[in-house]
Parts: sequence; C-alpha cells; structure tokens
Amino acid sequence: MTGARARPAWSAPERAVRATARRYLDAGEPAVLATVVAVDGRAYRRPGAKMVVAPDGGATGTGSPDDGGAGEGPTSGAGSVTAGCLTDSVVELASDVLADGSARVERFDLRSDETWGLGVGCDGVVDLLLEPLGERHRPVVAPDEELAGGRTTAAVVESSDDRVAVGDRWVEGENRAGPARSPPVAAAVPDDVDGPDSVRVETEGGSVRLFVERLAPAPRLVAVGSNADVRPVVETARSVGFRVVVVGFRGGRATSVRFPRADRVLATSPRDLCEAVDFRTGDSVVLMTHNFVDDRVALGELLATPVDYVGVLGPTERFDRLRAALADDGSELDNRDRERVYAPAGLDLGGGSPAQVAHSVVAEALAVRNGSSGGHLRASDGPIHGRPD
Repeated sequence: MTGARARPAWSAPERAVRATARRYLDAGEPAVLATVVAVDGRAYRRPGAKMVVAPDGGATGTGSPDDGGAGEGPTSGAGSVTAGCLTDSVVELASDVLADGSARVERFDLRSDETWGLGVGCDGVVDLLLEPLGERHRPVVAPDEELAGGRTTAAVVESSDDRVAVGDRWVEGENRAGPARSPPVAAAVPDDVDGPDSVRVETEGGSVRLFVERLAPAPRLVAVGSNADVRPVVETARSVGFRVVVVGFRGGRATSVRFPRADRVLATSPRDLCEAVDFRTGDSVVLMTHNFVDDRVALGELLATPVDYVGVLGPTERFDRLRAALADDGSELDNRDRERVYAPAGLDLGGGSPAQVAHSVVAEALAVRNGSSGGHLRASDGPIHGRPD
C-alpha cells in the first residue's frame, strides 16, 4: 500500500476492526493485530480491545472507519488500544513484528510520568499482544453472522514450553495454530473460562499463560419507524457498535436509500413485526413510528419477545394511553415488562434536537445492555470499568 501516512481510525467499533482485518487478509497485505491482553490498574482500554496496524502506520484506502464491512481493499487501519498516546510506539513495534515475523507481548507501564518519553501518567500497566495478521486469524475476525452463539478463543502470551510459542492460538471449533503447536494450546484452555481473562496453566513441557476471550456478534438495535428522526438514531447506534435494523410500516419510506447506514431495512405491518424480525435476548428496540395505532400494535407484539430493552418515544401521557389501550386489548404489562420498557425513552441529557434525542436514546439502550445506570461517573467510588474476577 502507498500513500500519505494516516493514523488508524481509532474510534472504530469492534465490528469495523474485524472488517478491516478481513480486508487486509483478502488483499494479502501485511498488517499487525494488536490486542490488550492484561491491564493492572487504570488504562483507557480494557483487555480484549483490538487495533489493526499497517506497517507504515496506515495508508490511504477505501471504506469508512465504522462501516462494519463496507468498502473495498484495506483501509488505513482501525481500532485502538489506548486513547492514542501510544499509537506511534505501537506502529513502530508493529513494523518490528512484521520484519521479525513472530508475535510478541510488549508491556507499557503508564504509571511513570515519562512512559516511553511521552509523559502519559495514566496509573496503569498494559500488556499488548502484537501478531502478524494471517489466515489463522480468520475465526478471530469473523463477521457477525459467523459469531452467532459466541466463540471462545485463547492466545498464548507467555510460555516456557518449547512446543508452545507466544501468539499460538486455539479457537473453539477450529484449529488454526498449526499441527505442531496447537494440541498443547488446546489442552491448556480451561473449560470454565470465557474471558476476557488471563489464565496460567501447567503443561507437560512447562508453564503457559493464556489470554482467553469470548467473541460475539455486535449487539443489535432495531429502530421501528421510518420518519426522518430515525436517521440520527441509526448513525449514533452504528457509531457505538450496534448492528442496526430499520423496520418501517410504510414500504415507500422504509428503503436502504433513505437509511443507507442501516445494516438492514425492511417494510412490514405492525401485526407482522415479529415475523419480519427474529427478536432475541440482548436486542434493543426503539419504537418511534409517531403513529399511535402502529405503536399500540407493535408494542403489543414486542411484549411477546425476549428483547431486553424497548424504548418508546413520546411523553409520559402518551405512553399511559398506550398502556391503557393495551390493557383494553388484554395485554397487561407484567413486572418483567415494566423493567424492560422505557417510556419516555432516553437519558435526561437536556437536549431536544433530533441528534441530541438520538444520543439520549442510544445511550440509554447502551447503558441497559451494559448493566449500567447511566448516571454521572463522578458519583461512583469504584473503577469506571468492571474488573475480571
């Protein structure tokens, strides 16, 4: 690849990082997969965070940093393992890894005010696994449809066993580390660890430390509606890593041309909503048709699904009418429904523009998915991110 140097699109969601890796593999271009495999103390990213790095730090290419798979050919890299302060150092290490042809683990001690001469002082230690990107990574950077149901993978990050090298991998249902080295790795993976976690195990030939993580498809957000205010919801949800489906009840308005950033756009009727979309546990749904009759029918259908979040746009008084109408139809909200139906939808951010409303609603859906209250971080005495047990 040639072109002016450009930093990787560090804000890209995980699915876009995987898509970028696949494009490098498809093009046969060299790149490095960097993964945070351990954090001691505080750091910007947690274990499992990934970054695809080109040998020159990234070159101009096609595709959007959060396109989740669109575009042709390699992009300028994607993802982040820090807030950006270590990017140049990671790029230099990636070039060394490609030249050497073998994986390595590099430790960044961010507690020092002069870490790598950068004056970072983030009060944490980060272990970073850097691997030359190759065909053995296909199962690790697979598209969402191949990760349905989840997939556990383990990477060797430290080894005193001559049969096992740093960077050797085991993938659930796959065996991509090579016949000479994969059996010890597979035998070393504990059955009861999904990760992300670092696990040390004893093998016949020594000691091995593994980074174990559970790969899963991107979460899905379904926007039910086809008015103009659906567009910023699609954009915002896409930017934070959701797969986005738009469902409209008026065929002429529910088109991919109208919602080009959605992963899927379809038209149906409120009564056929659950036939058109296979709603699952973990899904988030935003009901925003702005049509009382459509919302009434659609909400009744959604109550029969296992989705975890149903956000209903509109004021409290309108939802009270919806709930009363559902009761007249014989559909009373039970305790489970009262926990997962959020009306009015959104966090109280104080804004009223379409973009601000979209941020409010998507933020609430994300908080619910992550088991968070959505409150101010300064009110918490604990760490910002949860720690592995």
